[in-house]
Amino acid sequence: MKDVTDAVREASDSDLLRIVSLINRAFAVERFFKSGDRTDPEQVQQMMQDGKFLLLTDGDEMVACMFVRVTGDRAYIGTLSVDPARQRSGLGRRMMREAEDYCRNAGCKALDIRIVNLRTELPAIYRKLGFVETGTQSAEVVKNATRPIHFITMSKPL
Repeated sequence: MKDVTDAVREASDSDLLRIVSLINRAFAVERFFKSGDRTDPEQVQQMMQDGKFLLLTDGDEMVACMFVRVTGDRAYIGTLSVDPARQRSGLGRRMMREAEDYCRNAGCKALDIRIVNLRTELPAIYRKLGFVETGTQSAEVVKNATRPIHFITMSKPL
């Protein structure tokens, strides 16, 4: 597989449906505790109003995206999505670096993330990227959970 050399860019409204599709394909792994898709056009539209999506394309193909919301000197990043055919190729790590740079350039001093507790592989991955666990949060916003879940919050200084 060739390296993706395209630059990361901010999403525009015309990217909305491709973002929804990419997120739903990337998060299909969560069907063991959720029914249905991870997101829909209305939710992504709201997220685009609350923050930005960073996109990585390979030519015309969207291969990765991530949501970023800057609030003062902190940023929340989430919904890191890599096309399933491209996972485990370093694109997720690249998107994390790109998001960190984006947030640093916006004046942020720290990054916050939250992950679902049932995704037990994720804390170790994010610890390797410099994040530390900071607590838990209710996941009542996840309306299609089929099992009890909560969020694990993690942060990283920039």
